[in-house]
Amino acid sequence: MKTIHEKNKYFWSMVIVAFLAVSFQAPAVADIVSTEQILVESKVDAQKAELGALLQRTDVRQQLVGMGVDVSDAQQRIDSMTDSELAAFYEKMDILPAGEGALETVIAILLIFILLDVAGVTDIFPGI
Repeated sequence: MKTIHEKNKYFWSMVIVAFLAVSFQAPAVADIVSTEQILVESKVDAQKAELGALLQRTDVRQQLVGMGVDVSDAQQRIDSMTDSELAAFYEKMDILPAGEGALETVIAILLIFILLDVAGVTDIFPGI
């Protein structure tokens, strides 16, 4: 009888330990999000939306297709750009000449980024 009682005691001890182990939860970690972080994220989203809208224009699409670039590939690459890559791209856009030829220059810079990434020289679009 003593062995059955010992087995019973062992069994219930294990059940209690199992319930206690399951009931423990990891502490929640929450960081404070600064206003700057929110502004940077919204700026990046706006820049990606602006480039996406640029790709929706028929004249831009025709030029990309004329250069042998698939529009959906260009959109995927824009979506996968990091914050620093977008900032560098928009920095170069600010120094481009306004008016005639600016669109071609922007497309040329985008194509250069794409070709350098495909060639493996840079890692501008890490998802590809």
